[in-house]
Amino acid sequence: MSNYTKLTNYAAKDSMVSGNPAKVIKGIEIGADYDAIAVAVNSKSNSASPTFTGTVTVADLTATGTVSLSTIDGGTY
Repeated sequence: MSNYTKLTNYAAKDSMVSGNPAKVIKGIEIGADYDAIAVAVNSKSNSASPTFTGTVTVADLTATGTVSLSTIDGGTY
């Protein structure tokens, strides 16, 4: 799972003087940002019926209805 981190500071480019070659936004910069967004989104769990692997840690869990657990370590029950 990854979080999106902006790769190009477009606001900094906005503040550059006209004619500065670094002010030009290149397709490769936009493409890299979109690729980073896609990786971050695709590596997150679905909010409906998520599937988890490994150890899942939950703080202050409240459950209603039928709950099935195989192992619970630590805590008060």
